[in-house]
Formats: sequence, C-alpha cells, structure tokens
Amino acid sequence: MTPRREYSLWLMPSGHVYDELTKLNSLLSREYASPIFEPHVTLIGELIGSEEDMLHKTSQLAAIVRPYTIRLTRVGYSPEFSRCLFIKAEEADDVMQANLRARQIFGLEQESRYTPHLSLMYGRFPPETKEEIIRKIGKEFELSFLVNSIHLFSTGWGPENWYRVREFIL
Repeated sequence: MTPRREYSLWLMPSGHVYDELTKLNSLLSREYASPIFEPHVTLIGELIGSEEDMLHKTSQLAAIVRPYTIRLTRVGYSPEFSRCLFIKAEEADDVMQANLRARQIFGLEQESRYTPHLSLMYGRFPPETKEEIIRKIGKEFELSFLVNSIHLFSTGWGPENWYRVREFIL
C-alpha cells in the first residue's frame, strides 16, 4: 500500500520576482525567527493521498489549465500561522478558474472560498508587529508573474521538510 501524505499545488514566480520575494522572506525570517520557504501562491493545499494519485491528478489539471498572469497587490495579515503576513493576489477570472478546476479534479468542490495570496512570513505575531513590518516593507506591491507551470509539493511536517515532487508545464 502506498503511504498517504499531505501535498499542495503551488504557483511559483521566476526570475527577478522570485529573487525579490525570496530575499524579503529571508530578511523577515532572520529578523523575526520565522520559517524560510519558497515564494508561491497556493493553488490548492492540504491534499491527502498517495504520491501516485497526486501526480496523476496534477497531470490532468496541467493538461486543461492555460498559462495566465498573477498580479500581487497589497500586503495584508491574519491570525493564521500560514497567512501571518502576505501579499494579496488579484482575483482575476483565470486565477479563480484554475482553483475551481483544481478543486473539481481533487474532489474538493465544497471547500471554502479561494483567497489567492503569496505569504511573506509564517508565524504567530501580534498585529502591532505585523503593522510595524508593513510600515518597513510598504503596503503596496506591484508585482506580477506568469503562471506557466504547477508545482506539486509535499507539504507535511512543517516548512523545513517541504520539497518539490514535480513541476508540470501548462
């Protein structure tokens, strides 16, 4: 029997956008002792199953989703560990449709509303700390990147153990 693990589908920037966001995450990680992770917008997360099943379903998804652009806009924060500090992504039709198709293929149609974002920092910090960080880094971001692949990541057991299983070109 194939072991069941937790997986996520990530949309990742490349080039200067990847470099800029990696540098910012690294800076925040050092200053606030928060986890380091690669910049990404989660298309769908907390997928439980075998790697074989995840590979098959992600391949199906990549075959029907066409490349599109994600625009990152404003910094926000929440009390959630994984949405501690993030940049909101514009809820354009292409972005929302890709999530809907992913939920259909993975059988998660009843999941809560998709809120696309790119996390800058994970952790549990008081709102005052998050406001201080936003004052330092700025609230407005005008970054965008082309989504031309979907990355299947194994995301169980904390950010230090995450790894890319495979990239699927759209």
